[in-house]
Amino acid sequence: MLNRLIFSSFFIFLCGCNFISNDDSQNIARYDDSLLTNKEYINLMGNYDKDDSLSKANNIINNWAIDKILIERAQLNLNDSKLQSIELLVKDYEASLLSEAYLEALINSSINPDIDSTEIKEFYDKNKSLFRLNEDIFRLVFIELPLDFSDTYQVRVKLKRYRDADRQFLDSISYRYNSFSFESEDWISKKQLIQKFPFITNYSYKSLKNYNFFQYKDSLSLYLIKIIKSTKNGDISPIEYVLPTLEYMSLNKRKKELMLSIKSEILKDALLTNKFEIY
Repeated sequence: MLNRLIFSSFFIFLCGCNFISNDDSQNIARYDDSLLTNKEYINLMGNYDKDDSLSKANNIINNWAIDKILIERAQLNLNDSKLQSIELLVKDYEASLLSEAYLEALINSSINPDIDSTEIKEFYDKNKSLFRLNEDIFRLVFIELPLDFSDTYQVRVKLKRYRDADRQFLDSISYRYNSFSFESEDWISKKQLIQKFPFITNYSYKSLKNYNFFQYKDSLSLYLIKIIKSTKNGDISPIEYVLPTLEYMSLNKRKKELMLSIKSEILKDALLTNKFEIY
């Protein structure tokens, strides 16, 4: 019977996939009283590639039939104890999915997603040992100059010093640069630094750390990099660098507290309405 089903599905598909339509009432295959509907079949197919649709269609149809056959034979041949054990597992899993989905919906509809900066700062101050760095991080600025730039010396001096007046001057002539960034508030790691500037080697990285300044020239540009601030591997991370983690931890903490509160309230309500009794 299985061979006949495989052959039939293969033959039907060779006829031009005419069973794939927008008609949800159309059926693709049958095993005993079970039907593979067009809608179910399309969901199983997903975003299929026409080049391999023939092979995939046959696999889907045959696997659907094999599952039905195995389930039928399992129900006939497994002992009652095993079947009851499976049924209990299925019911427990269904109950768990339903309760978790409902609890999650209640939490999401009730929780305030706004970030409490005071709460985050307090948590950070109390748990600084959790936020030790496992790599160096930096705040930096950089300028990429064209090779024919006429005021290279002046730009280099002002970038190395980088006081407020220097920043204003450098910003005022930024239209002459190939590229630049004076957004020095963001922290980046060594890995991100090398990704941003692939010409930085281990040697030049040490030079940059030691002098807080590094320059590199290739056939197109002169690159000037200035470290504004750095924090070493093993030191406590600046709060700005771990802020996304702190925000996640803060929100997760509030979710757990809200979950306990909701569970307590629904239990209390069930006791008050006599739907729940402890004998």
